[in-house]
Amino acid sequence: MDEAVKRRGLRRRRPNFDDSSSSWLITYSDAITLLLAFFVMILSVSDIDQGKVEALQEGLSTVMTDRQQTTPFTDIKKALDDYIEQNGLQDQLSVILDQRGVKVEFANVALYDSGSADLKAGAVPLLEKVSAIIRDTSHETHMIEVEGHTDDIPIANKQFPSNWELSAARATHVVKYLMSQGVAKERLKASGFADSRPKEMDPAQTIEQQRAANRRVVVQVRRY
Repeated sequence: MDEAVKRRGLRRRRPNFDDSSSSWLITYSDAITLLLAFFVMILSVSDIDQGKVEALQEGLSTVMTDRQQTTPFTDIKKALDDYIEQNGLQDQLSVILDQRGVKVEFANVALYDSGSADLKAGAVPLLEKVSAIIRDTSHETHMIEVEGHTDDIPIANKQFPSNWELSAARATHVVKYLMSQGVAKERLKASGFADSRPKEMDPAQTIEQQRAANRRVVVQVRRY
């Protein structure tokens, strides 16, 4: 009889958890980390602002690992912004983060003379610095696309029958310079758009100001 009572008592007895133990936190932390990593992965493959993705990745990495996360697009922008400010180049160069990655825009006057696709001698130090930052900060899996743009004034000469050839030649020369500075050719692409992709302009600007703004070379660093 006593033995039966003991067995019933054992069945009703609750497990004795050690409240001082924190081993459950390890499992909980792992689960949260995996969940956060899943959301980061979803964000990374979505067509959203890459700057926001990198900011999220950096924040999560700091919280979960106490280490600084590599954020190449943000790093490129910061390095170029510092260079622009230190050298007063706001009229020649601008950098923004967009949905594709980081966009570096050269005013045409910074690189080329009117109607020419030959890099100006004075443009070399600027292009050298930009090339070094892109080469050293971007990831080897990033595509670098150089776009040439012109205004809407037609050009027609022996060298450039139209603005298409002029814009393509300008983009190609920047690509060649990036290659000479150590950027792998497999990561590079040159595109000429002539005047087919004008910028959104302030209606208060004059026609000549709008045309000057559209004469530009754009370097896009983006995901494959």
